[in-house]
Formats: sequence, C-alpha cells, structure tokens
Amino acid sequence: MSNARVISWVASAIALSVIAHLILDIRGSGISRIARRGTIAPGADAASAISVKCNGKPAALLSKASGDWRIVSPFRASADRQAVLEFLDALAFAPILDSMDDMELRKLDRNRQDFGLQPPVLEVETLGVKGAEKVSFGGFTPAEDGVYATVEGESVVFVVPTNVFAAVNRNLDGFRSRTLFNIAVDEVGAFDIRRTAGAFSRFIRDGEKWRMSEPAKSAASSSRVRKFMSKMLDARANSFIWPVGATNETETASASLLAGYGLDPDSAVTLTFKGIDGLDRQVSFGNETEEGLVYALVHNGGAIVTVDSSLKDALLSGVDDLIDTRLFPVEKASIASISISDSKSQFILAKGLDGAWRIDAPVSAPADASAVNDLIDRLMALNVSDADVSGVRVTLSSDAASAFVPREFVLADTGLNRFRSKEMLNVQPSQVRRLVVTKEGAKSVAVVYDSGRRVWNVESFEAGGVADEDVLNTLLSEINPLTAVEVVQLRATTSELTRYGLESPVCTIAIDRAQADSVRKNIRIGDKSGDGRYATIGSSDAVFLLSGKTVKNLMAPIVR
Repeated sequence: MSNARVISWVASAIALSVIAHLILDIRGSGISRIARRGTIAPGADAASAISVKCNGKPAALLSKASGDWRIVSPFRASADRQAVLEFLDALAFAPILDSMDDMELRKLDRNRQDFGLQPPVLEVETLGVKGAEKVSFGGFTPAEDGVYATVEGESVVFVVPTNVFAAVNRNLDGFRSRTLFNIAVDEVGAFDIRRTAGAFSRFIRDGEKWRMSEPAKSAASSSRVRKFMSKMLDARANSFIWPVGATNETETASASLLAGYGLDPDSAVTLTFKGIDGLDRQVSFGNETEEGLVYALVHNGGAIVTVDSSLKDALLSGVDDLIDTRLFPVEKASIASISISDSKSQFILAKGLDGAWRIDAPVSAPADASAVNDLIDRLMALNVSDADVSGVRVTLSSDAASAFVPREFVLADTGLNRFRSKEMLNVQPSQVRRLVVTKEGAKSVAVVYDSGRRVWNVESFEAGGVADEDVLNTLLSEINPLTAVEVVQLRATTSELTRYGLESPVCTIAIDRAQADSVRKNIRIGDKSGDGRYATIGSSDAVFLLSGKTVKNLMAPIVR
C-alpha cells in the first residue's frame, strides 16, 4: 500500500509540474487565449438606443421609435437606418481575437493607459432588452491587425479586428440620413414646384398617368415625370452645413440663416412631394456653394446640406420639360383604335385582342401592321403647333384624344389604301379540295384532290388529259398567301370593277376547301397594268395589283 501511495504522489506531482509549465509557456508567449465571451457586445443587435463618444467630445445619442432611428443629441435629425444597422452588427458580431485580465497586466507591469484605453479613443454604449453594454476602444496592436477594447464591468482587455473599429468609429455625419426625400416613386400622389418670382406648378397622378393642374390644365409626359421623380428621389446630400452640434445653434433654422444660403421663401426653389399617405416631403434649393453644388434645406426644414446643382436646374426648367406638348398626349401601347374622318367619310382602324390591326370602315378587312404602326409613330411625334383646323380629324381610342392634322400627313401619296393589307388570301395547300379555273372565252377546267391516294384528278376538261402536279403545287404556293404589290382601291362598285376589267375577268380561280362549312373563294384577274394585272377576291373586295410573275403562276394550265 505504501508503494502505491508513493507512486500516486509522484504521478500527481509530475502532472502538476506539466500544467504549471504549460501555464507559464502560455503566459510567456503572445499566443491567443480563449476569451471570456464570444463577441464584444452580443446584445447590441437588439439595441433601442446608442451613445457614441469620440475623443472626449459630447456624446452623440440615437434612439429608435416605431422602428425608425433618429439622432436626438446634440441635435435632432433623421438617421440613416442602414448606417445604424451596420454599426450595431459590427458590435454584436465582432469576434474577440485575444484577451488579457488585470492580473496578467500587473505581472507584465502594464496598465490600460498603455493600450490607449485611459482615456479611450472611442466609447460606445448600447441600451437594449439585455440592459446597457458599454465598450471602449483604444489603440491598435503592434501589428495593426487589431484594436484594444474593454467592456464596462469586466477587468479584461480584449483585442478585436480593426474593421470592427472602422465600422463603429463614426461621427454624427456618419449616422445622418443623406436621402433628400423619404418616399418611393409609386407612393407619390402629386408634387408641387415653386420657383422664384411666384411661379407655381402642380402635377397630379391619375392612375398611371400624370397631368398638370396648375397654373393651367395640361397633360404631362408620364415617362418624363417618372424619370424626373426618380432623379430627385435617388439624390443624396453631399455634405452637412447645419446643424453641426455647436453650442449656440437653435433647434430651427432662423430666417437670417436661411437667407444667407438663399433658402428663404423669396429666393429658394422648392419641390414638395405629396404622398398617398397624406404626408408632404419638401426640399428647397438655394445659392450655389461651389462649382456643381448648391445649398438645400432638407428633411422638411431639419437640415441644410449641399447637393448636386443639377437638381435645382431640373426644377427651373423642369415644368416645361414635364408638360406633354404632343398633339396626342397618350401612350402608344394604349391605342386600340384610330378614326380618320372629314365631312365626307370616316376611316376606322381597330386592334384585336391578339394585337392584329384591321380596317372596320369603310370596309371590313385586315390592315397592314407596318403602315398602321408608322402612322401611330408619326401621330405621336406631332406637337400642338402641328394642328391644322382645315385638315382631317384623327381620334385615338385610348382616352378619346382627338385633333385635326394636315390632310397630307395622313393620306400621304397613296391615300388610305396603304393601310389595307396587301395579303389578298391565305389558304393552306392541305385545305384545298377542289380547284376550278375559268378563262375568258374557254370552258372551265376542274381538278379534285384525292386525299387517300394523294393525287389530283381531272374532274372536267373537254380534251381529257391529266392534272399537272407541278403547276398545281406552284399555284397552291402562290395562295399561301396571295400577296399583291399594291392596293389600288379599298372598295370598288360594279362600275369601278368594269374599269379594271374585273366585272368580266380574263381568269377566275375558284377555290373549294375541305371544310364542309367553308365558303368558296374566287380570285378574279382583270386588265393589265404594266407587267401585272388587277385582281380582287369575289366581287366586293378591294382592287389589288398582282405582279406579272404571280399572274403567270395563277393562270398556267393546270391540266396537260
């Protein structure tokens, strides 16, 4: 038993000796030790108040109410929420790189003054649900990769990363809101521009559109208004002039102070955004301070700052820029119909649900999309000064916008014919069941398609023969679609058909389709015009001009 006891004592002594040597090695070296806490101020992220004191200057106090942060001392001002959150995150999640308690400091013959902590460079205190947490920051570590810090109530010197100190080392300007207007574009219901010499303008939103209601009623360009508002709402203060925390500052800007910066009511240019929440956000712009900058009274009179001078310039010239001087102040996408009328007739274009344009009067027919879009672009480019009371009336459906425009502007060289689609007919070859070709002075030739055998059979031809598959395929290709080179007349009477040789055509091609309820389509080919011929579908459609090549393919013998 005695030998066992001796062995136990020896083992214990060896173990204690090893532990002692390890402790001495750790204390003698500069390696990091496990900190007494995980982060420097774990409760900071839930703070509702902040105090920041830098180099012995009066503390800056910030407080949160209803979710918004504000500066409450040494003056009252709006705070930048993002800046405050970055500050709190830096404290709450700052890792501790090393630590040393007061006992260790005494053994090393060091004190807090040696680490720049008496007095501290920066003192930060946060108040939250976990109570108050006060952190003091001192100097940098010899390697300048850390900063010494202490926490009130703990006899420990910590080392935290330098980026933590950079994030919390903010003066008052670092917390102040640089946004001029705290409102989004879609939250604005109206805005006022008050310029010098009593000039006043008001713009009001009507759904997605804008209009000027004062000093005169006028349409506004919605796209330019939104661009203008975005420029203003995205703008930020360059620097802060007042308040700065001086002991002799008043809580509100005096009349003499405002006049000195050109911000008095008689000199300033003022923009007021009226929110749909019923609140006004106002900024006034004053004198030029240096090239490219002017003074501005922001936060509804709470601060004087400097801003980009282009903001004031936009207000001085902005009213004229925002007024829609177009003869038709509408958005292109909203136009669903166009009416062109004079004392004799009315021509109507309409857009279907599929986006395709058609003619509704004086005939019902498909319209040429490119011609219609070209007309719309030209109408949209007209200014009020382009109106012509002796011209034709054009009415756009979007909001019944109506104006007189020069006749030649709408009619051009080809008149209204250009709006008729040049596509006369469009039949899929697979839909054609029977073709009958009747030429002037000859009997009709008819062929029928045998879908089972996939061949064309001659139904009637006085000299017999067989169907010419190549000619038929070419003909079917021409009618898929059949496109003219010109629309000669929108609607022709019987006497007018005679003028073009269409009352007694030189060739008629009748097309019967496979569908039981389909209507026969007749291509009527008339007199020559140049190397082509006039043509129509049926006897009540428009008169077209077909090219010589198309006529040749349509009139080629289908039986050989």
